[in-house]
Amino acid sequence: MKFPGFCILVLLQIPLWLLGQKGADQFPNIGSGFIFSDLQTGDSRKVVMQKLRDGGFLQIYEERDKGLVKCTFRLNNFRYELGAKLTNEKLKFCLIDGQKGWQFSFYEDVVEPQWSNLREVLIKKYGKNRKHRNFPELINVPLNDTGGYVTDTWDTEDRLIMLTVLLFEVKDCCTNQMVEYSCCTLLIQPKNKD
Repeated sequence: MKFPGFCILVLLQIPLWLLGQKGADQFPNIGSGFIFSDLQTGDSRKVVMQKLRDGGFLQIYEERDKGLVKCTFRLNNFRYELGAKLTNEKLKFCLIDGQKGWQFSFYEDVVEPQWSNLREVLIKKYGKNRKHRNFPELINVPLNDTGGYVTDTWDTEDRLIMLTVLLFEVKDCCTNQMVEYSCCTLLIQPKNKD
């Protein structure tokens, strides 16, 4: 009798998993006017929140003091966090972060596969014509540099897309010591139409 209950539970979870499963179609075509998914420069906070809800994004929340609307999504079975940056209540750009971690093998086991996944999706979408370099050794990533180590840059007619690797320190609440975290990030910055 436990097996049917388990099957029902699994079937109820599938729609939630699928809602969080986003594909490469979230990266809009050049010249479309969209930054990511159906988000556009100048969208208000309220519009951004509604578009994310309508798009099936998960765990949507705000960091009003930082002017951010954040949510999670999946891309080829990897989990990422989308940050929509608002200035004066208007959307300016989007930043996609991979998982952040500090464990010894985290850089090779999590950051590099997430970075590779983003790179492959972007090459398929925007082409191989870009400035690029290989995934860096952790020792070559500058510590606490907000720009990080830029690996790929697509400079298109309407946007700048930069794939980077970050290394930054976070104070551990238990030991009160600084711990080095790493992640990959993707900046999607629309260009001004002036």
